[in-house]
Amino acid sequence: MAQQTDILIAGGGPAGCIAALGLVGLGHSVRLITTPRRPTVEGLSERVLQALAASGCRRALATVGPAVRREASWNGVTNAANREWVVARTPFDAALLEDALAAGVEIAAERVTKLARSDHGWRIETGRGERFLGRHLVEARGRRAPGRRRHGPATTALGRMFQGVPTEARTAVAGFPHGWTWYASTGNGRGALQIIVSSAHPILGRRELPGFFEGRLDEVAEARTWLGAGRAVGEISARHAETSRAAAPLEDGLIRVGDAALAMDPLSGHGVFEAISSAKAAVPVINTFVRQPDDAALAHAFYEERIQIAFERFARIGRDFYALEHRFADEDFWRMRRLWPDDQPAHAPVSTGPPVIATKPVIEDGFIAARPVLVTADQPRGVWQVAGLPIVGLLEWYRREAGAFADPIPAAAARFARTEGQITTALEFLRHRRLIG
Repeated sequence: MAQQTDILIAGGGPAGCIAALGLVGLGHSVRLITTPRRPTVEGLSERVLQALAASGCRRALATVGPAVRREASWNGVTNAANREWVVARTPFDAALLEDALAAGVEIAAERVTKLARSDHGWRIETGRGERFLGRHLVEARGRRAPGRRRHGPATTALGRMFQGVPTEARTAVAGFPHGWTWYASTGNGRGALQIIVSSAHPILGRRELPGFFEGRLDEVAEARTWLGAGRAVGEISARHAETSRAAAPLEDGLIRVGDAALAMDPLSGHGVFEAISSAKAAVPVINTFVRQPDDAALAHAFYEERIQIAFERFARIGRDFYALEHRFADEDFWRMRRLWPDDQPAHAPVSTGPPVIATKPVIEDGFIAARPVLVTADQPRGVWQVAGLPIVGLLEWYRREAGAFADPIPAAAARFARTEGQITTALEFLRHRRLIG
């Protein structure tokens, strides 16, 4: 007999677990079905750690390794400007599931073999013959999730683990004529190395992969320093790695999160953060579908717009970073990526056009609601709050009443029940956009 729950989640990485934690926190019953991923090492930004802490993932945080400076060897220059924390994904993902289980999420350690619509929602079937039913489904199985996608230049990531590498925690990235490579180690003598190449490159088959991998590795002088006397262990993994997004982030009773919704070029280094962000945005969307169905269209529009704008922004940021590497500009790999997706700026200047007040969907108290926002060139989805204040309400009040006060800040603090520091921050935001004097 099939087991029934409110919400099914397929996939137990950061996106699936954060979505599960948010939904059980709102009182929904959640069952998460997942299997372990391949061992690898990853770099996490400080914003990821903050998001994990805010979601109560103390077990996952305990698995995070030391902070390092990410080395970037780009266009003949090496720097280490950005700080990140290295983590082995196997214990990290296991700890995330423990955090979810402790919060009340039901976990099924099984492989999803079939997804299908049912009379009252969705049905998942597993490799062991289990059947689970739910009113709503969260698809969180990453790039391998089924469904049509919109892609950037076709890209393959070839990954391999190494044993006996230098016992120094580090993350590093370097370009070479046919692509770029990325390395990470927690400092325990094991490291993970990925080689990113065009999918059009002539990779013939699994037997040819080791030779191809070694050939590309020989083109990266920095990699031999990273690996030292380390030796390769295990098989080479191959996966799609281009920027892509689901053609339909939402369907009837289904929402895609993480890489299943929007998969970033791994060059960005922000894939985990975006996965968590999309999961957090999906929680009030699902909550609205379940408890305020009259606002379902509003919630749908909110999530669709979020994925579309994020896809365009990250694609343009990646384009600009690829364009900084001039040494290999004539190589096909680099030429394609410095031209895609278009010639629009990644971040439009504030002065591009005047701000506009519009009513748009926002997150409020666990639901999606329509509220007045300030739409600017650099914030096309609109700004609802700044420093915890409804910015349109503050703007209208300031224009109407500020002239009556020698110092309007204390009056605004009393009117909006906020601190004077919050009022000052919000007013500076408005001044910067020349909306007030």
